[in-house]
Formats: sequence, C-alpha cells, structure tokens
Amino acid sequence: MPGRPTLLHHRHPIDNVRDPYDKNTVDPLSRLHALTIMAAEQQTMNFYMNVGPTYMEPIARQLYQEIGLIEEEHVTHYESLVDPGETWWEQLVTHEYNECYLYHSFMETESDPRIKAIWELHLNMELEHLRIAADLFRRHDGRDPEQVLAPQLPKPVTFEPNKAYLRELLETQIDFTTIGTGYVQDMHERFERLQEQIHGGEKPPSEIVIDDNRSKSGREYRLETEGPHPVPKLRAAE
Repeated sequence: MPGRPTLLHHRHPIDNVRDPYDKNTVDPLSRLHALTIMAAEQQTMNFYMNVGPTYMEPIARQLYQEIGLIEEEHVTHYESLVDPGETWWEQLVTHEYNECYLYHSFMETESDPRIKAIWELHLNMELEHLRIAADLFRRHDGRDPEQVLAPQLPKPVTFEPNKAYLRELLETQIDFTTIGTGYVQDMHERFERLQEQIHGGEKPPSEIVIDDNRSKSGREYRLETEGPHPVPKLRAAE
C-alpha cells in the first residue's frame, strides 16, 4: 500500500536537519533509538546506491538512484539527532551498548529455540565488543562507561502488529513536512520550489515505473488487506 509518493519525499537540506539530543540529559533509551534508526537508514541508503548500478535496464538504475538520494536525506535527518559533542570514544561505547541491547531484545523475544540460539551467539560476540570498547573508553576518554551508559538495559524491543498504526499515520500525517527543525502540515514555498528544481517538470522514475506496470498488468502493485487506502487521493486508479 503506497505511502507518500516518492516524488514528494525530497526536502531542502536545511529542512532535513533536526535538533540533536543533549548527551547530558537525554533519556538513555532515546539515545539508543536514535542510533538504531540512523543505522537502519544508513543500510537502506547503502542498498539502493550499491545495488542500483548493477541493473541493466536504465529505468531500474534511475529508480534506485532516485530512492537512494532520498535515503541519503533520511540518513542526514536521523544522524542529526545525535549530539555532535559526543567524543568518538563515547560514540563507540554507546554503539556497542546499543548492539548488545538489540541482540538481547531479539534473544528475549524469540520463540524458536534454534533462532534464539543464533541471537544468543551474536549477543555474546557483542558483549565482548562492549568490554573492549569500555576499556578503550576508560583509557582514552578518562571516564568510566557507567557515566554515559544506562545503568541497565531498557525493556526489550518487541515486534507488534502495526498495520492499524501505519494507516492512522497515513490518514493524519501524510501531508506533514518540515521547515527548519519544526513540522508543518501544508507544503511550504521552499518545499515546493525544491520539487520544481529537482524534477524540472519531468515525470520522475518512480512514477514512470508505476505507469508502466499499470499499463502492462492492468492494475497497480499493491496489497491492501485492511480495506481501501485511508487517504482517498492514494486509492487505486480505476
């Protein structure tokens, strides 16, 4: 089911940067969440930018380039949440702590014993990485890791049904965008001007692919198991 059309994802660089958390007052869980979503976006960007050039068809390369550039904006968006005043050693020990937190979460919530053992194996690896990072932190940053890390792991990350939640977000927030570090519901002038500069009046690859598929198959590529799209303008074309 489509979300905001890809051609409307680009934002002015100024509008992609957020206010960072304060490393001295941030909730430890917020720090971990920022690292997790930044890493996820980085992996997504790497996928599109690395795989895209391997396609033979020009439209496929163009589509992956379009999405890759958007993912690069997302990396900037989430990376800017991290306090730029953190030292490299502080970032290292927090990074390793976050990996332990995620593997611990997967291990604790996994029901399949065979898969649970895999998560446990990787958790043990990350615990050793964390031990080494903590030693480096003491040696080079001159502090104890306990001064920057949460005293205990937060509650495990859990995977929950989210279709209803995502449908609500689409229905209530699909027109939101950013201006500076704030959010607005209407597309502002800078946003619209940037779209004109990027697309130059031409149809972007993402829309060409949708049109080509519709003309060949007679339908749109979507699966709406929970009913019609909550946003009328994004419902399947008749």
